[in-house]
Amino acid sequence: MRYRPFGSSGKAVSAISLLLREAPNMTTPHAWRTLVFGAMESGVNCFEITAGSDIMALGFGEALRAVERRLIAIGWRIHGDPRKVLTAEAISNSVRGGLAKTGAGYFDVLMLDEAAFETLAPDGHGYLADLRAAGLVLQMGVVGDGDSIEACLESGLFDVLATPFNLVSDWKARRRIKDASARDMTMIAYDPFPAALCRPAGGGGSIRTSLFKRAEPLAGAGTYAFLHQTHGWSAEEICLAYALTEPAFASVQVEQFRTEAIERLALITDKDLPTGVAAQIEMARFSADNNEQRRA
Repeated sequence: MRYRPFGSSGKAVSAISLLLREAPNMTTPHAWRTLVFGAMESGVNCFEITAGSDIMALGFGEALRAVERRLIAIGWRIHGDPRKVLTAEAISNSVRGGLAKTGAGYFDVLMLDEAAFETLAPDGHGYLADLRAAGLVLQMGVVGDGDSIEACLESGLFDVLATPFNLVSDWKARRRIKDASARDMTMIAYDPFPAALCRPAGGGGSIRTSLFKRAEPLAGAGTYAFLHQTHGWSAEEICLAYALTEPAFASVQVEQFRTEAIERLALITDKDLPTGVAAQIEMARFSADNNEQRRA
C-alpha cells in the first residue's frame, strides 16, 4: 500500500480507501469487524462510514479498538432527505451517536451528500462550525457531482470534496477537480470502475486467433477492448491504476465486501499502468469524444 498526504490535516492516508454502507450480506457487527480489520491488514487506513446503521458502526468500533486511533482517518457521511430539512439537532444526533458507537472520539471528516447540503437548515450551517470548534469533527466535506457541488465549492464551508473519477470522466468532471484544487480542497475519487466497461463484451471481449486466421494487430484500437485483453490485469485493476495516476486525489475510494478483493486492489497501488495502456486509454477517450460530437 502507498500513502498520500490528506491535504493540510497532517495525516497520511492509504491510496485506496474504503466506503462502508449497508449491504445484504453484512448483518452483524462481527461481519463488519472482519471486513474492516482485513482492510487494515492490507494497509487501508482511511474509511468512510455511512450514517444509519448501528450494526456497521459497532462492528467498525470493534476493529478500531485494535489499532491506534491517530493512525486511522475516519469519515462520517450523512445522507440528506429531499423531503426534510437537515437541522442542527439531526446533525448532532447523527455525529454524537456515531462517535458513541464507534468509540472514535472524533471524526476526521464529516461528509454531507448533495441532498444534505441542499436541505441544510440555517441553524445547521452554524452547527457545522460548532462541531469543528468542539473537536468532534476536524474537517467538513461534500460528496457528489451534481449542480449543487459548484455552490458547495463557492460556499467556503468545505475542506474536502469526494467526486466520481474514472477513465471515462468528461471535461466537466476534470474542471471540477481543477476548481477544487484551486481552492486547496482535499479530494477523494470514487466510482473508479465504470460498470459498462468492466463487464466483458459479448464473446468475451478478446481477439481470437486460429490456425487459419491471423489476428489483426490494430483490432480494438480506439475502443476499451484492451481492458479485457491486457495480460495479467483485470479491467478493474486497470481502472483503479488509472484513477491512481491523478495526483489531485488523496485517495481513491472503493466499495468492497470481501477482504481478498481489498487485498488484491491494495497491490495495484504499488504498480504502474502496463506499457502502452496509457496510450490506449487516450485513444479510446479521443474516439469516444469524436463519436459524441458527431451525434451532437
